[in-house]
Amino acid sequence: MIDKIRLQPLVSLKNEFVVGYEALYKKEVLSEFPSATAIVEAIFQNYDFENRLYVNMTPNDAIDPNFAKDFLNKLYAMKISRKNIVLEVNENTDPGFIDLIKENLGLLRSRGVKIALDDFGTEYSTLSFLQELPVDIVKIDQKFVQMAPSSKKARSIMKFAVQVSHDLGCKVVAEGIETNEILDCVSDAGADIGQGYIFSAIEQKPSPFVSFCELLSGLVKPPMKACYCTC
Repeated sequence: MIDKIRLQPLVSLKNEFVVGYEALYKKEVLSEFPSATAIVEAIFQNYDFENRLYVNMTPNDAIDPNFAKDFLNKLYAMKISRKNIVLEVNENTDPGFIDLIKENLGLLRSRGVKIALDDFGTEYSTLSFLQELPVDIVKIDQKFVQMAPSSKKARSIMKFAVQVSHDLGCKVVAEGIETNEILDCVSDAGADIGQGYIFSAIEQKPSPFVSFCELLSGLVKPPMKACYCTC
């Protein structure tokens, strides 16, 4: 599994420090996507990862009544700091299980795990999910982010999302930042953190990703400050 995991940096838009990495899984078939527990276990079994790690929950994770307890037990057994884990729940998660999802996320959050609402703005249930779920971080979908330089509507929606999220005490991540123009737009909108192709994971190559195999080999080390792709 470890050879399919890549890391993408998340960068503070205030000081350009790398504040975390999202673990992305390279699927070979559409239905293949491991549990957040399996991703975390694979990473920490192989590498002493000290950065904040963002991991996607699967829809099955979100509605599994035992997920939160089992996940917390795994963190305890592996001596992983809960404050360095962010679990991302997607708006595609079945809203029919909202009570169960809230229970899972509430337990995780009460024990120090941060919760992020991913792809904000892609579904009709956007504001409902933001109101109902215990969320610390809102990730604005790249569709609005990438349209911002050329679309007044997209910029307005993005600013609205940032304002609402901040009013609710949430940090905001802008996904899909690929150009300086997009970077300027998300900064003007007040987003806290940026993620996307413009940020390189390492200085030695113009790529936003670094594989765990590269980290394990010792060939690369995650930087403290953001590097910018110029290609």
